[in-house]
Amino acid sequence: MLKALRTRISNLGKLFIWVVLVPTGVSALYFGVIASPVYISEARFVVYSPNQSVSTSGLASLLSSFGGSNSTSAAQTISAYISSWDGMMAVNKPYPLKQVYGNSHIDIFNRFGGIFHPYTSYVRLWRYYQSMVGDVLDPSNGISELKVNAYTPQDAQKINDFLLAKSQDIVNQLNATARHRAVFYAKQDVEQAKRSLRDATLALAEYRNSHRVFSPPAQSSLQLGMVSKLQDQLITQQTELDSILAHAPANPQIPVLKSSIHALKGQITNEQAKVTGDQESLASKDIEFERLTVNQLLAQKLLEAAVTSLEQARVTAQKQELYLETISRPNLPDAPQKPKRFEDILAVLVVSLMVWGVLSILYAGVKEHHER
Repeated sequence: MLKALRTRISNLGKLFIWVVLVPTGVSALYFGVIASPVYISEARFVVYSPNQSVSTSGLASLLSSFGGSNSTSAAQTISAYISSWDGMMAVNKPYPLKQVYGNSHIDIFNRFGGIFHPYTSYVRLWRYYQSMVGDVLDPSNGISELKVNAYTPQDAQKINDFLLAKSQDIVNQLNATARHRAVFYAKQDVEQAKRSLRDATLALAEYRNSHRVFSPPAQSSLQLGMVSKLQDQLITQQTELDSILAHAPANPQIPVLKSSIHALKGQITNEQAKVTGDQESLASKDIEFERLTVNQLLAQKLLEAAVTSLEQARVTAQKQELYLETISRPNLPDAPQKPKRFEDILAVLVVSLMVWGVLSILYAGVKEHHER
């Protein structure tokens, strides 16, 4: 019985060594000596549009109180870009990621190209990059938190700075695209109105030149004024002639007055014919002239309306512009945040003890079953 007890204690001791002491020792060796320190640079920003207003908290609430709010779709676009292939390749140009994360000073278990990341292709690098860089949007306040993990504080801060600048570029690109779309059709209407006004003006000028007329209504008014003066002269001379015929039928001025009256009547007839007469009269030219003038005025009004619409489109697009406000710049960490050496070793110890306890109970149950 005593021998069996000793055997059981010996077996439990061996089990304790392999299940508890060995894993804890390995974890202490790895987390305490081998594991490379990981530095995390953090930045926070918010994307908002002045024309929106939503209920938020913190700085986002402050922005909202000035007429601004968060633009979730733009923030999600930025987040998608940061984790995308294009985002990785953009970072890779100024900061070669294979060197940043594949440096020989990084422990072999964590570095890119090491035991757990043995491949060096860009596809594998993209997956590794996604595990080291992340942008999280808080839907409650619209604030985005950008975190970059690296094995030196300088690398973490530089990559974070670069991604924050790219985020601003994305917002600028979204604004430029929105402005282009907002004013594209309005600009087309303005150009069409300009062409219409130019064509109408040229048609009116061509008609004036070909028919030798400037403005039939104005010219008719001048002609009719001249006719009115001639008629006044005719009435005066006719009255004078009638008076002379009544009192001095043999007056030598009578033939002169008759000749003058006849000339005035002919002149009046000629002047009236210029206003209302054949196809060369001002009246016949007035219809086409008025049509061309109306076309020109209509084209001018359409151009004015198109320009007004263009300005309104620009103002509307400006009100809908997005702005990226940096809440906190990427910091330069002065201490590693990973691995949490003591906590990780303690976690391995606790899990190992739990596993050892379960196995001990199972072992005791099996031994007791066999003894029966």
